[in-house]
Amino acid sequence: MAGETGSRWLTARQARWLLGGPMAVLIAILAMGAMPLWFPTGAAGVDHLIFPLILFPALWAAPFFYAILAENLRRAALVLTGLAFVNAAGIAVLWTIS
Repeated sequence: MAGETGSRWLTARQARWLLGGPMAVLIAILAMGAMPLWFPTGAAGVDHLIFPLILFPALWAAPFFYAILAENLRRAALVLTGLAFVNAAGIAVLWTIS
């Protein structure tokens, strides 16, 4: 109804699902893309390619469990969004360097 009070755009359960599902995967993929900034180059001058693949489960699990277990959902959303922006900025820096 139009005059109904308490109607929300997104319920807490839906927000946790979005933060723990697609947002956690997005952060893990962005972190994998930004890893050449904070991992040293290999012996042949090539960035290590295996570290992002091995660390993907940990990169996914950390934001997933944080989103699911956080008491303050608004703060969790802000932290995860900030992580996504920082990693996206890292990828942008890598693209401008190369």
